[in-house]
Amino acid sequence: MGHIQAALNKTIAGLSDQNYDQSLAFVRLWLEIGQTHSILPPDTVLGALRAHRSTELSDYSPIDPTAHLILRFASDAEPDQITVPRSIGLRSRLCAETLQQFFETDLGIVYSQCGWNSSYYGLVNLVAHCINLGYVDEAVIRNHILQSLISHSTLYNHQAYALFILFKIAGATFAAYTDPAVVDRCFELLRVPRDWPKQELIQVNALSVKGATLGLR
Repeated sequence: MGHIQAALNKTIAGLSDQNYDQSLAFVRLWLEIGQTHSILPPDTVLGALRAHRSTELSDYSPIDPTAHLILRFASDAEPDQITVPRSIGLRSRLCAETLQQFFETDLGIVYSQCGWNSSYYGLVNLVAHCINLGYVDEAVIRNHILQSLISHSTLYNHQAYALFILFKIAGATFAAYTDPAVVDRCFELLRVPRDWPKQELIQVNALSVKGATLGLR
């Protein structure tokens, strides 16, 4: 039933605040059909969420306005009587997978010349929402997320974009849990001139340990 998987992938990829309830109902219907008349893979729903995670975003607009809906969908699917056979531990698995890929992708780009595309932004958006919604351990927020991006000898462009996204979406959470000196170091690296797109990128405002507010475009 590969066509069911393709239909679910497309439906979840097109989630919006306006069509959320309709999309959830569509997924429930076709999961029930698939479970009744065929054998669906155990990770059918997770596979559809993974497909959305790889959505490409542009340098000019790296914030995904629908990323929060992926986590909402994962939360809603877990207790649902129809989706539960394919959704046990769905949200926690999705967040854990996303964090793993976040760390691995960064190292792959820096050290293995893996190359990257703007689907990396979608990954970072999802990490930021996992952090904001309390789905990431405090110790990971405090000690790993920002530190992983600034641990290299230089701040690469993909890491600079990642910092923009993280501070834009989850800046208050980082301010609450992360050592202010780490936040200051991020700001120092972001202030280094680089070749950003000419169009306005993102406005980031966060309070540093030195009491200064950073405004970057």
